[in-house]
Amino acid sequence: MPTPEPSSRAVLPIVRTLALLVAVLMLVGLVPAAPANAGSASLPLTPDASSWSRISSKRTTSIASAAVTIPSAVPVTFGFQFRAKSTSSGYRARLSVAADGSLSGSFSRVASGRETMLGDATDLGIRVQPGDVINLEAAVAALKSVRLYLRAWRGGSIKPPTWQLTAKDASRKRLKKAGYTYLWARPDVDTTASDLACAGVSVKSYSASKAAAVGVVAPEPNSDQFSIAVMPDTQAETNNTANTPFLNRVNWMVANTSRFDLRYVLHTGDMVNWGWLDAGQFTRAKAAVAVLRNAGLPYALAIGNHDTEVVGWNGVPGSSGYGGSAYAYNPECPVRLGAGACKSWLLVRKTGAFNQSFPLSSIQNVGGAYEAGKIDNYWTTFNADDTQWLVLTLELWPRKEVVAWAKDVVASHPNVNVIIQTHSYLTGGGKISASDGGYGATSPKYLYDQVVKPYANVKLVFSGHTGKFTTRTDTYRGHTVVSYLGNELSGAGNNPVRIVTINTRTGVVSSAVYNPLKGATAGTTSNRISLVR
Repeated sequence: MPTPEPSSRAVLPIVRTLALLVAVLMLVGLVPAAPANAGSASLPLTPDASSWSRISSKRTTSIASAAVTIPSAVPVTFGFQFRAKSTSSGYRARLSVAADGSLSGSFSRVASGRETMLGDATDLGIRVQPGDVINLEAAVAALKSVRLYLRAWRGGSIKPPTWQLTAKDASRKRLKKAGYTYLWARPDVDTTASDLACAGVSVKSYSASKAAAVGVVAPEPNSDQFSIAVMPDTQAETNNTANTPFLNRVNWMVANTSRFDLRYVLHTGDMVNWGWLDAGQFTRAKAAVAVLRNAGLPYALAIGNHDTEVVGWNGVPGSSGYGGSAYAYNPECPVRLGAGACKSWLLVRKTGAFNQSFPLSSIQNVGGAYEAGKIDNYWTTFNADDTQWLVLTLELWPRKEVVAWAKDVVASHPNVNVIIQTHSYLTGGGKISASDGGYGATSPKYLYDQVVKPYANVKLVFSGHTGKFTTRTDTYRGHTVVSYLGNELSGAGNNPVRIVTINTRTGVVSSAVYNPLKGATAGTTSNRISLVR
């Protein structure tokens, strides 16, 4: 049954010559706002009251879009009102933000101020908080059987290739005449006054055939999704006494734990630059990691070449200054360590400073380690919904005996989904590296052949080392593995972190690289894996 919409207040245009009349109309709420300025609009939000902003002339079939900043006033419902003779009529494509941040979509028909829902609301699988940007695109098409379409996606993420929901109205009460398009919003009765800011506002002509050709795929429920965060090389950040990018990143992750349903954090190595020679680097790294620990976020840390004694020279012949080059060639090396120790393949296994700063005992849910009490090679576990996960962290270019141990770990957990992280795996071109770096024991290709490829429970591989962000998918006998490379050496104004979201029902794995300092997003991906239970 149609239900009357509660009393509402409209946004009123300022018309100098009718100032007195407008003032009266503003009090009774009869006049909507004038058409919004090109590309933007702002709607005042008053508890339990509607507001409108006209954004187009009269149209029959149209497509509208806007980037909406979630207001502080939630719960709130907002969207487009099509084919509107006035604010009291038209079709609404609606987005509703619940108190817990969940986002749902729906459609309705409004006639004489009475709103009739066209179908049920649909959970869009997105959780938001005030300040987040949500892109909304909706369309109305056809006359004999009116069709409405809607899709929404988070700012900075990939636009869904299909509509997420649709509804039709073939009733005798359907609206067939051209009408205005409005932005419309209505907060809940218990909210506080606020504003709804909309950017990129656009309304264009469209066609029923174009709308239908896009297709409709229902969104995935948010309850089936969780995320992990992957930090790239932070060597340049901890080498800077301010340590701003690293601290900003971890605080951003903690603040957004609920937004992403963040369950685990990885660091793929090169935490420091040459911290074994400059203790301040490890001090700064520990301060950043402590933010995660104090927030209760579990994490696993991999060791990169810069975290070992293999790095620590400025490369100037005859100099003992410290820098990012091989310490084996520093004239200081034989004096400090002895000539026999100054071999890169030996120094890369010297991890005492890292283990002292990040002892294995500081890691949650450790299931085992290759060397007792050492953080070089170990595995941890966590659960997400109805799935179990094992995080296997391996040394850089691991020794053959370490790879054999890793095989046993994976083989002995056939019903657990395995994530592998090691400092070097993918090249900048997205290939599995066949190099041991000149001083490692084995290559990433060896690790792939021995552990990743043969075992169907290995699902994801993460690495850094190479200055790129890229993704690779490998399938062997129906077993798909997605591998990620992340290492944009951070520097001023740049502190990337990859958020990987896994849908445990469908196996869809999506990712986006966020830059908290700049508030930017890039490098979005989407793949599908099969999960074991």
